[in-house]
Amino acid sequence: MNAAGSRRALLIGASEGGPGCIRFAVNHPDRLIGLVLWGSLAKGSRAPDYPFALTVAQYDLWKQRLLAGWGGPAEIQTFAPSLAADRQAQSWWAGLLRAASSPGAVAGLLEALRDTDVRHLLAKVSARTMVLHRSGDRAVRVEAGRFLAAKIPDARFVEVAGDDHWFWVGDQQPLLDSISAFARGS
Repeated sequence: MNAAGSRRALLIGASEGGPGCIRFAVNHPDRLIGLVLWGSLAKGSRAPDYPFALTVAQYDLWKQRLLAGWGGPAEIQTFAPSLAADRQAQSWWAGLLRAASSPGAVAGLLEALRDTDVRHLLAKVSARTMVLHRSGDRAVRVEAGRFLAAKIPDARFVEVAGDDHWFWVGDQQPLLDSISAFARGS
């Protein structure tokens, strides 16, 4: 932000980017005009008080399945079920995976996400916050979004229809409208 000359910003944390944005919001509240969390979560794996994530064993099996399909459209049906049968989307996703990282590097990233836990920070978020989540999200269950909104003081929860995790797939207008209204302060 300093390099860009930005004093304050609206921070948007999508999916696994949410926990880092939550940390930023707690550590630098004066730098934010607001926080938007899209399809995000507070903890990467299940706990007795966080029952809507995969268990560590389930997560590790999912990670193995994702890595076994690396180079192809691995797990597109989880992230974008509405595009799972679309050959062009499959090709794009497979190419993106190959270009983005190696399976070994992604394994480390996925393990870090599995072990992520920012639940202890949620009550400390003082920035205006909106949590957006699709009702049928297969990658991060909607209950994870509801949990964020319930634990962050005065957070607003917006549930939108759809099954896709990626915000650029499916009906984007409700998301864009909600973020635009939030940014304007309405």
